[in-house]
Amino acid sequence: MLGQTHPVTEVHVVLNSETDVDLPSDPRVRLLRYLERRNGNAARMAGVRRCTGDLVAFLDDDDLWHPTKIERQVRDVAEAGLAGSSTWISSTKVVVDFAHGSETWPRAAYDPSRSLENNLLRRHRVQRGQAFLPSSTLLFPRSLPATVPLDEGLSLHQDLSWLLQLSRNVPGLVVRQLDDALTRYDAIGDGVSRSISLARELDWAREYLSSSTPRDRGDYYLGSVMTYARRQGTMSGMLGVFSEGLRVGRPGAAAVGYACGAVAAGVVKAVAAGVRQPRRGRTEPDEGAEVRQWARR
Repeated sequence: MLGQTHPVTEVHVVLNSETDVDLPSDPRVRLLRYLERRNGNAARMAGVRRCTGDLVAFLDDDDLWHPTKIERQVRDVAEAGLAGSSTWISSTKVVVDFAHGSETWPRAAYDPSRSLENNLLRRHRVQRGQAFLPSSTLLFPRSLPATVPLDEGLSLHQDLSWLLQLSRNVPGLVVRQLDDALTRYDAIGDGVSRSISLARELDWAREYLSSSTPRDRGDYYLGSVMTYARRQGTMSGMLGVFSEGLRVGRPGAAAVGYACGAVAAGVVKAVAAGVRQPRRGRTEPDEGAEVRQWARR
């Protein structure tokens, strides 16, 4: 954070443990430690409440910013005539690091003619990575989470849930997304999203998407929820998600195609497992295409 080309006036590091951390000796860096277990949103809101500046940006401890990220976002907001407004949020594209490669998400540019909710939930292509605005990409006025606070009791989809609440509760919200990937997202480690069970994912979707349009709700079920069902690895789970998605929503062709591909892959895997033992030392295929990289520091 301190290496940003845009001046950084304060950095609030919020920890959930007693673990020692190596922080730079800089008066701008302030440490807040919770001895009791708190979730990511509690940490983010604690940082927001301690901030004194006009703009806030989140950075998870396993993600990384390009040195020009904040400068580019601030300039883009100013050029869009939003500098004096309190109803905007800025994001960037993301280099997502997998064990066997990287991909740049989201694959499609943000469409300002549609709502933030619609951009987040609707699927226009079969491939993964269609809508992705993780918290480490965001820059916004400090007044925004004061108006619509992050849910500190939520244990999953914390950033997605907040963005949905902003879309539904902030009239005239403007979302800017830079086309360059100025954030790196670590999808290799055991992050919170990888620990989410299918049952918890379904509970979240039933609660948070009840007011979404049938198309958006159906696309999310057959896209994102299906991903959790596929990760769980049971045909009954995938078929159950497929059935519920069709019952509660009206998914588009891309989402149906993704779900059909997931179910077909599950069938092939089940058949293969029945006729041979898996070979040791087998590696997964490369996860992504080549993307323009920038070095970790």
